[in-house]
Amino acid sequence: ENQLWADIRIPEMLATPAAVRYISAEPLLGPVTWDLDICDGCAGPDNPEGHPPPISWVIVGGESGPGARPCDIAWIRSIVQQCAAAGVACFVKQLGAKPVTSYLDGNTRLRLKDRKGSVPSEWPADLRVRQFPEVQRE
Repeated sequence: ENQLWADIRIPEMLATPAAVRYISAEPLLGPVTWDLDICDGCAGPDNPEGHPPPISWVIVGGESGPGARPCDIAWIRSIVQQCAAAGVACFVKQLGAKPVTSYLDGNTRLRLKDRKGSVPSEWPADLRVRQFPEVQRE
């Protein structure tokens, strides 16, 4: 949900043996910067021959419902960019009930018709990302 919990939970997840690992960053309640060192040598634009990333997928979205808290779309945009740089699939699920364009500069609310912010055609084009991890077949 935020940097504090990412810093606590991601290392625990990486220490757990699993064939596939993913992060569900929802509801996103603050900016999160991934420790991209965990993907050092991973396959991606800069290293197409690298090993698969230890995190296969990130799902991100704002909070919905009557008590939803604001989600700055810059936070979602940052996660999309970080995933692209690390070669990790990213799925933007929804912008949430209270998407804002600048949380720190006065909460300019992004008005959407869908109350959950889950209709991609209403979003900025760069956030219409709905990728799935590649399935490794042997």
